[in-house]
Amino acid sequence: MMEIVNEKRAEPRLNYRWPVHFTKDNQEKTFPGQIVNVCSQGIAFLCHADENCPVPDQFLTTDFGVPYFNKSNSFDTVLFNRIGRVYRLDELSNQVNRVVLQFTEPLFFKPGSQDINDSEIQRRLENKTLSIIKAEEEAKVYNEALIRAENRIRFYTELSIKTEEKAKSEAQARAKAEARAKSETKLRVKAEKKAKTAEEQRSRTETESQKKTQFYAEQTANIKEETAQTIAQIKAEAAETIAKLEEELKINGIIKIADKPPIKEVILKKVDKLVTDRNKIF
Repeated sequence: MMEIVNEKRAEPRLNYRWPVHFTKDNQEKTFPGQIVNVCSQGIAFLCHADENCPVPDQFLTTDFGVPYFNKSNSFDTVLFNRIGRVYRLDELSNQVNRVVLQFTEPLFFKPGSQDINDSEIQRRLENKTLSIIKAEEEAKVYNEALIRAENRIRFYTELSIKTEEKAKSEAQARAKAEARAKSETKLRVKAEKKAKTAEEQRSRTETESQKKTQFYAEQTANIKEETAQTIAQIKAEAAETIAKLEEELKINGIIKIADKPPIKEVILKKVDKLVTDRNKIF
């Protein structure tokens, strides 16, 4: 509710309950309050009765808005930033104090001396309040929709991140599997090549062994054949020599016919023994 109070003062004040913010001693930290009334020369507001409450003669910097009624069916809000001195401090309760501040520079108009009656002020304020409530409700609906949209976007973003992480993990696993398969393929090719080389070496060894065996068999057969021929030749030569020797002995009358078989047999046994010994060498 807002009303113009006509008191016995140099200037009437405009009473309303809008917020005000103040800072102390040019500090950056701001403190909240609620306007009680305002005129062009000063402002009165409520604040918490704690260590942040101003004290008399302290200078404050205030930020507040004042309704400026015009000829239309509404009003404008004029924002002010004013420095002032704490003129009076009223202790209303153990929780709330009232601060009366005197501006060092007056406002450009007198809020309590506007050309409008109390009922019109009330009507415009109510209309403004309804429009503010409606705007706040629309803003609330919009904010809720925005929050839902942001949550949906966050959900899809997180899902996309998880999908990308999963795809990245699968790609890494696939790359590892491909690298492992490639390594295994190289090892298998190397093993197959080694096995092939070993098989070729074994085949060459077997072939060379077979060739050597065949060569030795052929040499042995040749040697045996040559040996057999040599033995046969020696036996033939020995028999011929014995026959000639016996013939000469017989002609000279040195041996008898009866002695022929024993001499031949003895000589042939010696020849066989010599041949047999030579055969053992091979």
